[in-house]
Amino acid sequence: MLYQVIKAAFEAEFIFKIEDIVADLPQEKGATVENDDYSTRQCDLRWIKHGTPNFSYLEERIFSALRDAAVEAPGEWALENLQYTAYGPNGFHNWHIDAYRRSYNKYDLSLESRFIGKKRALSVSILLNGSDAFTGGSFEISLFPNGRNTVGSAIEGFSDAGDMAVFDSGLCHRVAPVASGVRKSLVAWICA
Repeated sequence: MLYQVIKAAFEAEFIFKIEDIVADLPQEKGATVENDDYSTRQCDLRWIKHGTPNFSYLEERIFSALRDAAVEAPGEWALENLQYTAYGPNGFHNWHIDAYRRSYNKYDLSLESRFIGKKRALSVSILLNGSDAFTGGSFEISLFPNGRNTVGSAIEGFSDAGDMAVFDSGLCHRVAPVASGVRKSLVAWICA
């Protein structure tokens, strides 16, 4: 599977629950690596961390939605911390891939031992508000990335609150600049 969109994977109640969960979490400026100059990404994010009751609830709901959509498990799944992301006007995330070239090992200190020997296999993006709340901000995939001049296209049907995009973590993708409003999403990385 390269990617697929599951329309209406989550209902409004689920989205309200996420907004409630993140309301009191610390907000940080989006970055991709330590000491990032933020030229590759402009957004605000909050982390829902593994080991909390809220994480467990969301993990079960995400895995349930994937099973309902018949997404095949690429091994025994482990879910990294969840990322709530808000892209305001001019917010974006340039072309990138989520997968690393290697499996996690004991030196990846920010992860628990359950990730050792695993690597990102699937990425999940859940749209928390619809395209009626923002302009621009399309989610795009490039099947033939070529560095700075990468060109891709918006994936069709990923436009309504509750829609879920599931894709191979090795695919090059981006969130195009938001022209107006705020685009909100919940992002998950599944390791196997």
